[in-house]
Amino acid sequence: MNVLDYLWRKLLLLAIVIVGVTTFLFAISRMSGDPAVLMSPPESSDAVIDATRERLGLNAPLLVQYFDSIKGAFTFDFGTSFVSKVDSGTLAIDRLVPSLSIVIPSILLAALLAACIGTYAALNQANKRGRALMAGAFILDGIPYFILALMLVLIFAITLGWLPATGSKGMLSLVIPVTVLTVQGFSTMTRLTRGQLIDALGQGPVTMAKSKGLSPSTVLVKHAMPLAIPPLVAFLGILFSLMMGSLLILEPLLNYAGLGQLLVRSVSSRDFPTVQACVFVMAVLITVVNIAMDAVVRILDPRLRTKVSA
Repeated sequence: MNVLDYLWRKLLLLAIVIVGVTTFLFAISRMSGDPAVLMSPPESSDAVIDATRERLGLNAPLLVQYFDSIKGAFTFDFGTSFVSKVDSGTLAIDRLVPSLSIVIPSILLAALLAACIGTYAALNQANKRGRALMAGAFILDGIPYFILALMLVLIFAITLGWLPATGSKGMLSLVIPVTVLTVQGFSTMTRLTRGQLIDALGQGPVTMAKSKGLSPSTVLVKHAMPLAIPPLVAFLGILFSLMMGSLLILEPLLNYAGLGQLLVRSVSSRDFPTVQACVFVMAVLITVVNIAMDAVVRILDPRLRTKVSA
């Protein structure tokens, strides 16, 4: 499979995700009752509902409505928000930026900490410090992230008054959500880093490098890490997906004005156009990030790179 075929397959995957998400939202809107009622503001009169039905083409055959929904997804047209009276797609994109301000630093910090602690633990398996670090990672992994968020708010916001308890204004408002997501990703990624590095240190090329008398640092950096890094990069895509999902609870809990809070509030207020836009943006972004991570893995791993270019 050459590079062009690989890219076409990934673009086809993205198109399938768009169609799949749109089909899911289309089916949900029909199974939840009259779409005209869902797409109209709460407590609308019959005249308003009939106008909505006519405006959205809901009097057309179901198959025509479905293909209109697919077209709207590819043109990023989800209608106007009932609550804010602005374009739902634009609103979702605007709220995406604050959410990424939490997720991206969290992933970078989690990866950095996991690389340091996981590498130390892999090189010191029999050391008490190495075992203690891994025990700490297991303990942190067992704390639900929303419980950790409440603990941090209680200690650093309410008791000490160092940080704002809620809100999304200023850099200090990022500290608690970024810390929570960093801990959530760091604990899992540390264990994965340790396991991958231990496995890499036992493989043939690394053993041969050791037998040649190379220094431990050279063996680690030039021979073991290139084997351990690709699976860790692939996990970053999964970690991004997990963190985006965590925002659905974390942002409303901390009253943080991001995409997760917008989605939850839109569901509670029956703002269906905004619900569609939020779900669509989140699904497509997660797919794009995972495709990007897969491409990076193929660049880093010579075995996969050979398969792509063959």
